[in-house]
Amino acid sequence: MNVKKYMCLAGLFFPIAAMAQQDKTLCDFETPESYVSVRAYDTCPTSPFNLNKLTGNVQVVDNDLNAVDDALGYAPNESSKILGVQRSRYGSNTFGALVELKEPLALKRETQYVHVKFYSTQDAPVMLIGLGNREDRPWQPATTEQFWSVPTSKVAAGAWQDIVFPIMGADGINIKSLLVVVDRQSPHNQMSDFAVFIDDIVLSTKSNPFFSKSVYPINYEETTAHTRTDRYIKTVKLGSQSVAINQNSDKKLYFKKLDNIFLAKPGETVTAAIDWSGVWMHGYAYLDKGNDGKFDVDYTSTGITDSKDLVAFSYYKDKNSAGSRASGDCGVTMPSFKIADDMEPGIYRMRYKVDWDNVDPGGNTTTGNYITNNGGGIVDVLVNIHNDNVDVYRATEENGGGLNGEILLANGKPVTGQTTPFGQAFKIKAQPAEGFLLDYVKIRHGYNLEGASTKNENPQWKEYTVQASQFVNGEYTIPADCVDGNIRLVPYFKSDPTSVNDATVKAFTVNAGKGEITLNAAVATHVEIANVQGSTLFNGTVEGARTICAHKGVYVVNGEKVLVK
Repeated sequence: MNVKKYMCLAGLFFPIAAMAQQDKTLCDFETPESYVSVRAYDTCPTSPFNLNKLTGNVQVVDNDLNAVDDALGYAPNESSKILGVQRSRYGSNTFGALVELKEPLALKRETQYVHVKFYSTQDAPVMLIGLGNREDRPWQPATTEQFWSVPTSKVAAGAWQDIVFPIMGADGINIKSLLVVVDRQSPHNQMSDFAVFIDDIVLSTKSNPFFSKSVYPINYEETTAHTRTDRYIKTVKLGSQSVAINQNSDKKLYFKKLDNIFLAKPGETVTAAIDWSGVWMHGYAYLDKGNDGKFDVDYTSTGITDSKDLVAFSYYKDKNSAGSRASGDCGVTMPSFKIADDMEPGIYRMRYKVDWDNVDPGGNTTTGNYITNNGGGIVDVLVNIHNDNVDVYRATEENGGGLNGEILLANGKPVTGQTTPFGQAFKIKAQPAEGFLLDYVKIRHGYNLEGASTKNENPQWKEYTVQASQFVNGEYTIPADCVDGNIRLVPYFKSDPTSVNDATVKAFTVNAGKGEITLNAAVATHVEIANVQGSTLFNGTVEGARTICAHKGVYVVNGEKVLVK
C-alpha cells in the first residue's frame, strides 16, 4: 500500500494522517502473496451462490482508477492492483467479496478499526463481516461469523473513500477471512448489477479515515487567531434564538458551534442576525439546502448570478439580499429570508460570516482585504428544519430487538404509523408476549434514522436506552427535548423466569463437530447440556450470547445452560 503525505492549500482539505507503527496492512492485493484467496460469498444459505447456481465475479485487476482527485488535490490510490467485485442483483444483502487473510486477525475486547478503500459506481451502504473461530473451539468452522460491523458513512459513487469499520470481540477469536459486503441494501428492487472496487485493508487504532474530503471549507487554517480588538462577533441569532460567540475573548476567526441547534420550519420567514462590535463590515448567512457538505453561491466581480445557499446578506456590490440598494457603511444587518415550503425536514449546516463586500463562504481572499486581517469571522451552526408533527415507528434489529412483544402509545395504539407533536413529551408502554418481560427500549430520535448518525460531520440522530426499571406504572415519558425529529423505538424483551420450566438432558452424545439437536418446547425451557462429546449445533439461544445468525444456531459444550424457545 502506498501512503503519502500531501501539503494542501491553507486548510482547504484534511491532510492524510500518517499511519502509526501499530497499523497493520492485512491485504493490499499488490501480489498474490498478500492474500490466500478471494471469491464471491454470501452468508444467506438459500443464496444461489451457496446452491452452486451462480459463481460470482470477484477478481484482482489492474488499477486504472489512479487519477488525481480534484477535491483532494492528489491521487488517493496509486496502487497497481485492486480487487474488483460485481455486485450481483441475485445476492442477498450480505453478498460480497470474501478475502482469506494470510495471517489471522485477533479480536480484542477493546475496539479496533479496519480501514478499507472503496470505489463504487453507485452509492451504496457497506458492511464488514469477520469469519473465523475460537481458539478453545478448534472444531468450529473457519467460516463462523464472529462480527458484523457497519460504518458511520456509506460509499458515494465515483471516488475513492477510506471507510472505517469498528470491530471488537472476546479474547481468543481469530478472524481468518473478511467478507467485504459492497451493498447491504436488499436487492429486491435492483434490476442490474454494478461494479465496486476494493483496496488496502488495514487494521488500525485510528477511528478517523486516513484521507477524506473537507466539508464546509474555509480559506484559512481553523486555528488562525483573531487579532483585532475593534471588531468582533458577540452572538449569532436566528429570530429570537441565539448562540454566544465571544470572539473578543476567544480570539478565533472560525467557530464551529454544532452543539446549539436553531429551529425553523418549512415555509417560515426568519431573520439571521449577527451581534457585532465594529463598523464598516458586512453580514452574510448561508444555509446548505442540499445537505451536500458545501455552501454554494455563483457570483462575479459585479454581482451575484445565483444565490443558491446564500440566503441573506447586508451588502455586495451596492445591494443587499432583498435586491435593495445598500451603502458600504450599512453594517451587518441582513434582510429576512424564507425557508422553502418544500424543504425536507432534517439537520442542516448554517454559516454566519462578517466580511467586507465578499460572498465567498470561505472568507475574503482578495489581496489587501483578507478576512484574516479585516476583523471578520465565520461561525457555523446547525438548524433543525422540522414539521409540526414527527413520525413514530417501531423497528427490529438483528440481535432480537423488537421481537417477543410490542411497544405502544399510552392510548394502546401501536406506535408505527403514528405522529406526535414536535418538541412535546409523550408516553409509551410495553406489551410483552406471553412468557416474556420488558428488558429495555432503545430510542433513536432525529432524522435519517436507518442511516448513518452523521452526514457531512453534522449529527443526524441520537440514541439512548431506557431500562424497564425506568417505566412507571408500565409507562415511560419520552422527554420533549428528545422529540426533535422522528422517533424510532426498538423494544427488547427477556424470558419471564416465572414461566420457564426446568429440564435437563441427562445424556446426549455426538461426535465432535457433528450432529444437530433441535429441542422444541411449548414454552421457553431451560435445558442444561449434560453430556456432549465435543460440541453440537443447537437451534436455540445461549443465554448471555452475543448476536448470532438465527438460521445457523450456536455451538454448545458440556454444562452449558441454554434456552429453548
